[in-house]
Amino acid sequence: FFNLHSTYVWELSIILVKKQNQKPMKTKLIIVLLLINSSLSYAQIVKGIAIKSGLTLSNQDWTDSYYSHNRNFNVLPGFYGAVTADFINKTYWELSADIGYYESCSKNVLNNNSFDLADPTPDINLRFSYITFGPILKLKTQLKAFSPYLLIGPRLDYYFADLSNEATKNYKDGIQKPVWGLTIGAGVAYKMKNISLFAEYQFFYCFTDMIHQPPLYTTVNYDSEKVKFNTHIISLGIKYHFKHEQ
Repeated sequence: FFNLHSTYVWELSIILVKKQNQKPMKTKLIIVLLLINSSLSYAQIVKGIAIKSGLTLSNQDWTDSYYSHNRNFNVLPGFYGAVTADFINKTYWELSADIGYYESCSKNVLNNNSFDLADPTPDINLRFSYITFGPILKLKTQLKAFSPYLLIGPRLDYYFADLSNEATKNYKDGIQKPVWGLTIGAGVAYKMKNISLFAEYQFFYCFTDMIHQPPLYTTVNYDSEKVKFNTHIISLGIKYHFKHEQ
């Protein structure tokens, strides 16, 4: 249907162009309106667009690394932002896709058990950023204007930048570029006509190590540097619905 509609619009536009010598301004206006109508027809596959932003809390597990032997780790908040497009929106479920950006952050300092208390390395702020993408299935119910929901879906994160201080540059070559994971979470939306406001919690579970490389110091008894991480995300957002639910 969309192909036929688009073909019809273009053929009609060509006919109007041939006649524009008679009424140029009126013809150009009609052509613009026809092209806009054609574009909107293609856009009907997207049922809604949302933007959301919030903070991240990552539990970076450095237990198989050099730093784990002489440092304590503390969670630091990071930034999260994403855009969501809804492609199927039914009464009790919807299918959408997320693309966004998030940070996995922590801070570590020397502990009392350090084998090198004279270590000149300063406090290390570890801040790794990722571009994230994944399809999301939402199961929802309607309670008047409120709509609580559960969400789940596979996820692909791609390493974007190391925003840490200089002390972490030893790990640059060991950072895993693609990270595969699973997203689970829950939220609640409040709908007002074609606008929804929502609050959401997501848990980013990662199947892939964040860092995996040969050990920095062979005198320490471990075979490789391995760092895992999972991330908790709390966000607020707003969504615009192009079409009513069915």
